[in-house]
Amino acid sequence: MNKTVFRFWIINVLISILLFIGYRVMISLTPTVEVNSFEKWMQILDVLLNIGFSLIYLIAMIISSFTILLNMIKTIRNNLYLSLLTFLAIPLFCVILTLIDIHLKMLLLFSIAYLIIMTISFLLFRKRVNKIVLNK
Repeated sequence: MNKTVFRFWIINVLISILLFIGYRVMISLTPTVEVNSFEKWMQILDVLLNIGFSLIYLIAMIISSFTILLNMIKTIRNNLYLSLLTFLAIPLFCVILTLIDIHLKMLLLFSIAYLIIMTISFLLFRKRVNKIVLNK
């Protein structure tokens, strides 16, 4: 069972890194307009702010992936709600925090994508756990 949890953790870390890279690519593809010097500085500050939020996003996803390892504990793994919390609690918290600030639409998009991927991962994990439990 621990191998199954570890595999889901590795997959989650890889998904987190891919979403982080995608987020950074989207930041680099933001269009810039030739304007006066003040607006140019504001565009630079906006890019720096997005890069800072992308690092916070990466840290939140890595912490979220470590909570999946709590499923190695039998009581957490066998309880549907506790297992659900290990997969979705931190990503859902990050989405709620992102909803507070309207200016971070790109971060919200990637957070929701991560939340959807984690939901699918949780459903696959529960299916595998139920299959292993029934085989014993």
